[in-house]
Amino acid sequence: MIDSSKHIALLVSRLDLPGGIERAAVNTATLFARKGNQVTLIILDETDKSFYPIDPSIKIIQVPLSFGITKEGNIITRKMKLLTDVLKLKRILRETKPDIIISTEYPFTVAAVLTGTQKKARLFAWEHHHHAWLQKNKFWTTLYTNACKRLDGIICLNKLEATYYEKFCPVHIIPNFIENRSGNLSSCNAKQIVSVGWLIPRKGIDLMLAAAKMVLTKHPDWTWKLIGDGEMKPEVLDFIEKENLQGRFILQLPVNELIESEYLSSSIFVLSSRFEAFPMVLLEAMSYGLPCVSFDCPSGPSDIICDDIDGLLVEKENIEKLSSAISSLIDFEQKRKEMGTQAAKNIQRFAPDTVYQLWKEKVIL
Repeated sequence: MIDSSKHIALLVSRLDLPGGIERAAVNTATLFARKGNQVTLIILDETDKSFYPIDPSIKIIQVPLSFGITKEGNIITRKMKLLTDVLKLKRILRETKPDIIISTEYPFTVAAVLTGTQKKARLFAWEHHHHAWLQKNKFWTTLYTNACKRLDGIICLNKLEATYYEKFCPVHIIPNFIENRSGNLSSCNAKQIVSVGWLIPRKGIDLMLAAAKMVLTKHPDWTWKLIGDGEMKPEVLDFIEKENLQGRFILQLPVNELIESEYLSSSIFVLSSRFEAFPMVLLEAMSYGLPCVSFDCPSGPSDIICDDIDGLLVEKENIEKLSSAISSLIDFEQKRKEMGTQAAKNIQRFAPDTVYQLWKEKVIL
């Protein structure tokens, strides 16, 4: 019998934050390990801590490398930093000896190509961000464009994101996955809306607050819980105070990854992002049987939500339509419950085994 297991190294940034990219990286590394592969997480940042639990079989190497993306120094010293960090990464990869390298950030991809490691290992870029959002200066745009042409492939989360990279090298569409291990589902009886995400403009927190004002005014017996942290925290707290919504619009800071109880005690999930790529929170909410209401932003929500079947998609950044869609699920309980039931069924297409098969076919050959 031929041993098909591989040594897979993932080049990742810090993992101590409660974000979707961090969760996808840890989940996927764990999935690789559980399928019999040797896995190494190479954390190129300041800490080896992880917000999400890492499988004990996974080897962790942590070395802070900036590749010259820093405010310190000048243009010359930053270019020298890029070269010295590339040499450090080259040494790490030479000692690690992976069969496959998966890079989760564009500087890591560029650096991995510059090490020449693709002569001994297959090298892939794993694109998590919406293409139009991730801005690079001219220097890094040129480096990344040239690096992409030398990759074995680029992994994208949906069809739209894949179109940006098809001209460079083979592109594989592999979505993130989700697993509801407890099997518990929301009854969709509780009069609570829930949202989870970073408190930053990209996540449309300002749009969420405007919609919440409309929804909670119309439905005074409902509450809305927002779980997250970030630069817009003062604005959220000011909103609660100004609109006198204490105890009705609730801001809860993330403590750990275990928020199953929050989904089970809610009946609707709302995503107000201006743009995404493949929002993990939608997968998670649907796996607990919650109907989701989301802006049809570029890109991701329309790849997850089947509109008017397991959730509702509304025109991007249209606050009135967002609040109206939420209210429709509040007003029609049976519709809400039917969508929740369908959400739990439909999300199975993103089950771990299904998604791993794509990794196996496209990357882990």
